[in-house]
Amino acid sequence: MNVLSLKRMVALWSCKRCGECCRHLVGRKFGMALLPEEKQRLEVLAQRRGVNLDLAPLTWNGYAVTLYQFTKPVCPFLDKHGRCSIYRWRPLACRMYPLHPYGVSDCVALTQLQRRGFMVQFPPQLKQAAVKYMQLVVPRIKGCVKRYNLNHGWEKPYPFTFKSTYGPVR
Repeated sequence: MNVLSLKRMVALWSCKRCGECCRHLVGRKFGMALLPEEKQRLEVLAQRRGVNLDLAPLTWNGYAVTLYQFTKPVCPFLDKHGRCSIYRWRPLACRMYPLHPYGVSDCVALTQLQRRGFMVQFPPQLKQAAVKYMQLVVPRIKGCVKRYNLNHGWEKPYPFTFKSTYGPVR
């Protein structure tokens, strides 16, 4: 066997700005997560641009809403060319895409590279955004008392009465 055949081709991922990820912000039950400060920033940007921004609560900790979510699949900030009109101020989940633990859609560019056998490396700023997301967003999702299902309203975080890893859910 040739040593070169064991080496895998490496490609540096870069966004192709196709806007496809911005058209799939809502999954079967939940939309893309936003921090409260991101919600406020997007509301200001929407008002300045005359954009209809439709958000709903995502998680509640018993005292306050800790995360918000998009309720429509297509981002209202996509312009007529399918580009982000608020790229400089986009939310954390957008900054880390496609490294998203709760990804709603797959990245077309990433899928193409992987199908061609490339090992994909991501830029440092994308990795930094992913780490920040894991530190700020994921604990709020895991620690919530209730979450808002876009189809059914408020529900307990786990639909089962017993979760084997953590014990009974109350």
